[in-house]
Amino acid sequence: MASKLWCQEIGRRWRQAAKQEPPQARVLSEPKCQSYVAICYLYYRWIIFLIWAAFVICSVFEFGSYKPLMQYEKWPIYLTNWDMALGFIQALIGGILVLKRWRLQKISGFDPCSLKLESTERLYWFLYVVTTNMAIGVTGCYWLVVYNPVIHQVDPLNIMVHVCNSVLMLIDLFVTNIPFRLRNFWWCLAIVMLYVIFSVIYYLAGGLDKYGYHYIYKIFDWKKPVRTSLVCISGFMFVTVLHCITCLLANIRDRIYFSRNSTNLCR
Repeated sequence: MASKLWCQEIGRRWRQAAKQEPPQARVLSEPKCQSYVAICYLYYRWIIFLIWAAFVICSVFEFGSYKPLMQYEKWPIYLTNWDMALGFIQALIGGILVLKRWRLQKISGFDPCSLKLESTERLYWFLYVVTTNMAIGVTGCYWLVVYNPVIHQVDPLNIMVHVCNSVLMLIDLFVTNIPFRLRNFWWCLAIVMLYVIFSVIYYLAGGLDKYGYHYIYKIFDWKKPVRTSLVCISGFMFVTVLHCITCLLANIRDRIYFSRNSTNLCR
């Protein structure tokens, strides 16, 4: 009986979430702590972009690696680097949107509520949510199941792309006003599914990793299809749970700022 009621409650909340209106475009270009774009936030967004650009450049050319392999053509095959690319793109779009907002608010009579949620804003929202989930997921999966001290070095580059990426997104999550919604769990699943399809095609084409093995990751070896399929299913479940966690963190962020604003109003 209790289980039935619990399932009904989950279903009710899910239906309520499905009826949510799209977010106002303004929330994608303003910080959580302010209803406008200050010059310091504009600088912050472009610093974030420069950091992501540095991540990409260092990962491509292996700056900071103790034992660079110089196989630049292999860069696109790794999920970590997909996260790097997505992070770079979302940071660039975010910087452009904030710059546009900062210029518009200088116009007399400008109302941020008049901003429209167009394709660029929707793309940024999608990429931001996906990058946040993937960054944390890549960090967790790498250190738990991929890292092998025999072939992997704990060097500055490794720390940069497998630790700093998720730390950066977690910090940014509490700075921005970007919404996270449970019903959008499939966004990251779609990217992960696309990567799985890519890995199958790469395997069938005879692709090798940087060390000459006929797989991208050892746990992702399609010579063992049953085990690898189970790994994929586990990955899908992990990404879904991870999205729920980031939604919870975003909810905590919103409650913190709401509580602080309520306190200020009482004063």
